Amino acid sequence: MRERAARSVATLVPIIGPRNLSQLDSYLGALDVHLTGDQYTRLTEVSAVPLGMPHEGIAASLDRLQGGAADRVTAPVVPVA
Repeated sequence: MRERAARSVATLVPIIGPRNLSQLDSYLGALDVHLTGDQYTRLTEVSAVPLGMPHEGIAASLDRLQGGAADRVTAPVVPVA
């Protein structure tokens, strides 16, 4: 979660809820864990959830919907407050 927050344009704040001191120590120990770019990419890939319909149908027709060149369309930047 910390690595995702570091790479995100939005602020992500993990909320922890330890029930005892041992759990708190374990949670705080995670602050010493640092992922390489390859590790982060691999974790992101294996934890991806297939979105199913209608997302897959829309993705399959994006090229046609965007004038035949979806890779040349730049998505607008949405500011995050």
